[in-house]
Amino acid sequence: MKKLSAFLLALLLLLAAGCQKTPESAIVKGKSSDALLEKAAEETSGALVERVDAPARYQDSFSSAGGELTVTVDADVTVPEAEAVPIIRVTPANITQEQVDVLMDKLVQGELYEFGTPETKAEIADKIVAAKQQLAEGPPEGAEGTTYASEDGQVTWEEYMQYVIDILTEQYEAAPETAEKTVSTGQLSPPSEDGMMTVGGENTTPELGWEALNVNSFETAKYFTNAMYTRAAVKTGFIFTYNTAEQFRQIMDYADVDIEDLAPVTVTAEEAREMCDEVVNALDIPNMAFYAAAKKYGGGQDAPRCCWEVQYTRSIGGVPIAYSSTDVGFSEIPAEGEIVQSPWENEKLTFYVNDDGIVGMYWAAPYELGETVTEDAALMPFSDVMDIFRKMFVVNYDGQDMDVTVDAIRLAYMRVSEQNKNYTGLLVPVWDFYGPRTWTLEDGEPYTFYDPDQSLLTINAIDGTIVDRSIGY
Repeated sequence: MKKLSAFLLALLLLLAAGCQKTPESAIVKGKSSDALLEKAAEETSGALVERVDAPARYQDSFSSAGGELTVTVDADVTVPEAEAVPIIRVTPANITQEQVDVLMDKLVQGELYEFGTPETKAEIADKIVAAKQQLAEGPPEGAEGTTYASEDGQVTWEEYMQYVIDILTEQYEAAPETAEKTVSTGQLSPPSEDGMMTVGGENTTPELGWEALNVNSFETAKYFTNAMYTRAAVKTGFIFTYNTAEQFRQIMDYADVDIEDLAPVTVTAEEAREMCDEVVNALDIPNMAFYAAAKKYGGGQDAPRCCWEVQYTRSIGGVPIAYSSTDVGFSEIPAEGEIVQSPWENEKLTFYVNDDGIVGMYWAAPYELGETVTEDAALMPFSDVMDIFRKMFVVNYDGQDMDVTVDAIRLAYMRVSEQNKNYTGLLVPVWDFYGPRTWTLEDGEPYTFYDPDQSLLTINAIDGTIVDRSIGY
């Protein structure tokens, strides 16, 4: 089977999602927050599992009119054990100095120096040696015939590598023999003009390798708030792309890496979770709870490794926010009188753990939980949801030539943006459908992709409308 570059993999996924059509059906219209809340306020009775009346397992199969798209449903159905499912308003939150102190205390193992220290001649010389060695060995698999952008326009891989070496050589000539380093204070900086407050640092030692922490918080515009921590054998930058074993073997960036040669992880999932629980509890994030743990592979082609990926999300009364790997971008061009809804990433709190302990953490876009808008939302019965799924899955993936197997169906929360408002959203219950997709590549070989955190289709559990996770409503 052909190896896929990270870029090609992303492109395939984009094509799989498709340019989502809007059929002439009320199912995909009616994005009004007021209409949704009015529907949610209808009378309810009984526990959540009784109201939706979903089976423990659901089976079905169907295809598009032309037969290009085939869908097989053989899925476990997960309904949280909860008495109520309130709708909660959320807004972006800061990362506080107290939480920065926790990250410094619980994660950072050595002394960190502020970012921005210039590289020395010795450090740049190491890069030049590595680049020359790579040039001598020739292009990696899949790079033959590829062109790259440079100041001189598009160039071959060999020309690009020489271009990199020339740039590094210029940097070497201007670099100092030694560089003064300033120890990181661990204190958030005063707000800049746009309200941004930062803190962080890095260091490389024989004992710990490269270790770095970076926190960006905002006094007012909080949508880019995040905290990142990494400890790795070599300096690679903050990389939080980890894959299942099957994905790892298919990505061209790791073509020369035998997954069996990666250092094994002997720490158990339970032990990994205990380490992360200690940090999460100290961060004191309201309603933050363990979501899932899985063994993943990646972290950058310079130093790939195996880690436990441990995920946390908010949980309201036993109903979690579904962890989603789909990024939120700009909404469509608004109609007259509407506003563009800016990108607002979904909150993520993810740790990476191996036998060295917690070696990575990414906390993005924390929420501030606000008012309870509806005490207990009225939900559609599961049978009606599946009727919508059959119809809208074919519409959503119209024209796609692929086989889909839905192996998991889950009811959980999702943050949905409020109509014509920026950076305010509602936690509403949705149904998500997960499973592998298989395409046939140009050489005739099948290619199967499965991301356990990427929903194939998301249906609002209150009114049955289709929710586009890429725009947040």
